[in-house]
Amino acid sequence: MKITTMSRWLVTSSLFVTFISCGKDMQEKKMDTAVATGNTATVTMLASNVLWDGDANLGTGVFKILNLEDGAVLDAVNNTTYGKIWRFYKPVGSNRSEVHAAQGFQAAEGDDIYLGWRSQLSMPSTVTTNAFFQWKAYGSNMTQNFPIVIKAVSGNLKLFHFAPGQIGTELWSTPLSVNSWNRFVVRIKVSRTASVGFIEFWYNGVQQTLTGGSQRYYGRTLDADYCDPKWGVYGASTTEIYNRIHALKIATTYADAAP
Repeated sequence: MKITTMSRWLVTSSLFVTFISCGKDMQEKKMDTAVATGNTATVTMLASNVLWDGDANLGTGVFKILNLEDGAVLDAVNNTTYGKIWRFYKPVGSNRSEVHAAQGFQAAEGDDIYLGWRSQLSMPSTVTTNAFFQWKAYGSNMTQNFPIVIKAVSGNLKLFHFAPGQIGTELWSTPLSVNSWNRFVVRIKVSRTASVGFIEFWYNGVQQTLTGGSQRYYGRTLDADYCDPKWGVYGASTTEIYNRIHALKIATTYADAAP
């Protein structure tokens, strides 16, 4: 069979185009695989840094115990800005609408952890509470009870450390902001030794200067058998209070805990 010059050109061109097309397809598949692998690696890395996720989409099973007294309610509700959030409601006559966290996580001596969340309080600004956040002790040989507390005191939001004997030291204070969202991160070096354990604190993305002029306060942060975080509303039994909370996390880095 006689092949003309034009036929040879058409066959050669077709083979060349096919080769380029196959090469491009293979390259795109490799790029897709690389992107997918990169995403997987990122997700794995973030997951390894996040020790506990209290996302409201996951349900109340993320908590160990619900402490809802005398008509107090915890709901997962939709928020127009953040999606599903936790809404703690403490009615008049109730002293507590709290959760005892964190299911599947237990802090131990030597741990260095960051606890992050955002919160919106609806309450009279001058009311005093016992706590919106507690780093609470459980078990025997309790000397501190609640080593770290965030609460409202007569129009101010305050961070406290409680040493053995429940001796409180005010570490930080700012005017209480109600009906607006505020962001919190507490870093805890977990230790029964006062010279080893410490607290650092961020409010609305800014690390705060604590009592003594430093951004780090050393003190005993592990009491009794173990300590767990609690969020919600405790105290002020004569006042109706809502505490809306979103993006609860415990992580090994500030970046992964910060809301």
